[in-house]
Amino acid sequence: MPAPELRPTTTLVRRLLQEQLPAALRALAELPPVPAAQGWDNAMFRLGPAHAVRLPVRRAAVACLVHERRWTATASAPLGALGIEAPVPVFPGRPGAGYPWPWLLTRWVEGEAVALLPVADRARLATDLARALSALHVPAPPEAPHNPYRGVPLAERLRTVPAPWPATASALGWETAERLRGVVEDGARAAPWSRPPVWLHGDPHPWNLVHRAGRLAGFIDFGDVCAGDPASDLAAAWLVLDAPQRAAFRALADGTGRYDAGVWRRAAAWAALYASALTAGPVGAAPGFGPVVEHVVRELGAAGGTR
Repeated sequence: MPAPELRPTTTLVRRLLQEQLPAALRALAELPPVPAAQGWDNAMFRLGPAHAVRLPVRRAAVACLVHERRWTATASAPLGALGIEAPVPVFPGRPGAGYPWPWLLTRWVEGEAVALLPVADRARLATDLARALSALHVPAPPEAPHNPYRGVPLAERLRTVPAPWPATASALGWETAERLRGVVEDGARAAPWSRPPVWLHGDPHPWNLVHRAGRLAGFIDFGDVCAGDPASDLAAAWLVLDAPQRAAFRALADGTGRYDAGVWRRAAAWAALYASALTAGPVGAAPGFGPVVEHVVRELGAAGGTR
């Protein structure tokens, strides 16, 4: 995980809110911001029961926040019809109080990260997640953002960011790295997506999915929102689910008619790329993702794991 260039504090967040919120939102500036999460790109502070503040922690993440601010409400609209929430922007903050980049006030999605739910207890999530992604994956407008790391043809992704197989081998062993590379190469041989680009969440790993009582309650972190091949989103079938759950997921998704014949080979390849990327940084750089990587490796390594 890249090191943060800035570490926003509660004092900074309070100053930004007090200086910039309009009169209609002024009451929120009196609430104490509470640190909630520190991700690769953003720091998040909870603000009362219904809101959150997101601030980029490195310059490279600013473009993602701009896309999130512009497109989250549009891309996530179909989820609302299913009762699944998204952190819809409430107020776009600007640089100030010594902070150099834009920031965002959003709605808070209540619940617990799916990553904290034991895999054996995720059965009900399989159909919820399939319905949600199938609803999200509708054709996007021409002006939708492009993301060189998500939704692009696998060959293009591998040219832009070659998979770090030596680092993967160092972390997981050569046998595992070779198995993951084989999955990626198989996906790259599958026919590419030839239909119109569809909306993608961009990063549906189990820390970005929220559940309440074992049912999918929300998608968070739309920083990678973009249009393209849905295979990179469908990698969630390996990132989140086990084999029986994945079979239920696929049955429902295939029944929608939204996906082409090669999408699951490509999706398995994207899952392998996620695992490889998460092992590429320094030890401990991506806390909380160790179990996710172990799960993906186990699922892709099982008999029929790419199915």
